[in-house]
Amino acid sequence: MNRTLRLATILTLWVGVASPATATESTSPTIGVGAGVNLGNAFSGGSLSASPVSVYIPINLGESFRVEPSLGYWYVTRGSTVSAPDGLLSKGGYTVEAAVGLFFLVHPSPPFTVYLGPRLGMAFVGHDYSSSDGTNITSVSQYSGYVNPTLGLEWFVSRHFSVGGEAAAAFRFYADPSISLLNTSSSISSSRFGMGLEVVVLLRLYF
Repeated sequence: MNRTLRLATILTLWVGVASPATATESTSPTIGVGAGVNLGNAFSGGSLSASPVSVYIPINLGESFRVEPSLGYWYVTRGSTVSAPDGLLSKGGYTVEAAVGLFFLVHPSPPFTVYLGPRLGMAFVGHDYSSSDGTNITSVSQYSGYVNPTLGLEWFVSRHFSVGGEAAAAFRFYADPSISLLNTSSSISSSRFGMGLEVVVLLRLYF
């Protein structure tokens, strides 16, 4: 009887200790960091492409909702929606892009997560032009906002690491360009609206 009682006591203590650990292991990580590589996109009404590489911060608010800020920066030799005035040459520029994704999560099977929702963002483009002799530089800047309805698939290789991809319809809205040091009678033209498709491959590491 004493032996049976001791065994029951040990089993009870083991269950009491193991249960919290099991619950902890089954809880999904809530925050991480990731990198996304854009495989290419095409826009009508403007040629501004999304950042080829961006950093993402996935934040899971429960099992069914995620907030994911992202930030991208890149140098561009072309790709601005702003058209160069006649007689001026493009000297290249840069773009900064910041966005946030708001996603509903579905878990069809343990290693996979499907997410659906919009990415909302802003992009700032700075571009320089010069005359053919390299003087009289003209600087043009422009803001744009966008809404990207997004569908993504995430595969958890391990509890803390996932690979995945997403596709998004892209809708961009361009503000009027701001011009400085313009010494030509030619006008600066710009698209007001552009739309396209973006495909991104993502790696995420969770803590």
